[in-house]
Amino acid sequence: MQTPLKNRLIIKHGIIAALGIIILLVSGCDGKAKKQAVKPPPPDVAVAEVVQGKVPIVMEFSGTIKAIKTVDIIPRVSGYIEKRYFEEGTIVQQGDPLYLIDPRPYQARLDAYKAQLKLDQAALAFWEKDTKRYQTLVEQGAASKEKTEGTIAKRDEMLAKIEKDKADIENAALELSFTKIMAPFSGRTQETRINVGNLVQQQRDVLTTLVQMDPIYVVFNISRNQVYEIQLQKRQGRVLPINEMRAEVLQPDGSKYPHAGKINFVSFQINPTTDSVLVRATLPNRKPEDAEDYDLIPGQYAPVRLILGEDANTLLIPQAALVETQVGKQVFVVKTDNKVETRNVEVGRSYKNQWIIQKGLKKGEKVIVEGTQKVKPGVVVKPKPYTAKKAS
Repeated sequence: MQTPLKNRLIIKHGIIAALGIIILLVSGCDGKAKKQAVKPPPPDVAVAEVVQGKVPIVMEFSGTIKAIKTVDIIPRVSGYIEKRYFEEGTIVQQGDPLYLIDPRPYQARLDAYKAQLKLDQAALAFWEKDTKRYQTLVEQGAASKEKTEGTIAKRDEMLAKIEKDKADIENAALELSFTKIMAPFSGRTQETRINVGNLVQQQRDVLTTLVQMDPIYVVFNISRNQVYEIQLQKRQGRVLPINEMRAEVLQPDGSKYPHAGKINFVSFQINPTTDSVLVRATLPNRKPEDAEDYDLIPGQYAPVRLILGEDANTLLIPQAALVETQVGKQVFVVKTDNKVETRNVEVGRSYKNQWIIQKGLKKGEKVIVEGTQKVKPGVVVKPKPYTAKKAS
């Protein structure tokens, strides 16, 4: 049985223990509160300055590749096709033989004219000798003047015949040369329309078609509104002369064709059907040494970028700095106090891994390129310079 003294001691110790627990709980809560009050460090971000640079003034069009020369191969003499020298669809060089028309009739005609020339030259020699003899006799009074004049007429007649013989020989030799049909320029042959053994008529039958592959045209149309825009920029001195403009062609994989073209024709007349102006540029169409074909083929679609000039006051930011949001295109701007501010911007085309800024930023302002997912407006950040990747 516990005494009153023991009961008082137990109560006292219990109170002391309870107070200890309360103190521990209070001190623990106070520690947590202190821990929660510690602010996190500012996030690291990479920033780039809005720079002002020189950027080509570009317009983009839909173009078509066209051959500069496309010629139907037509015989200049009639006859039977004796030989075809090329394979259909292959590249031939200027002066390469394409077809051979049976040359024997033309060779025979040439030989006949040469033989006739020899006969007439022999006759001329006779009449020249006879003319001299009669002229001597006339001087001696042993022959009439009329007889001498007759021999002179015969001599002159033979001289004329010899001139005709020479012309016949030249023409026959030319026709004989036409029996071997040559490529008028370097290009690609199309399908043959006449087989060996067929009779062809001069200036009528098409044997094949030859298409020049290098150089080549790219043809495109500039709308009336685009023409007006070019005129405005020309008045501002930002557009090059037409003969200095460059036309860049994009290949099917989107890469730039390595050889730029030069404008060689502008129609300067609006087509009422298309409401546009026809423009044509010439560019080299090199055949790679290890390839069987040229890069550009007549008839193919070709996106065209026309380089009109250069704008020296263009604002640029790295492409990674642009953020697409529900309200449009934005960037995060780091102010002088390192606080973040969102800014709506208007952008143009891309240029060497950068966006052209048309509105919303000023030269020298800093935009976040890396770390945009870590920030929101008003947050203080720890900026470091952005290292740009090499432009492709």
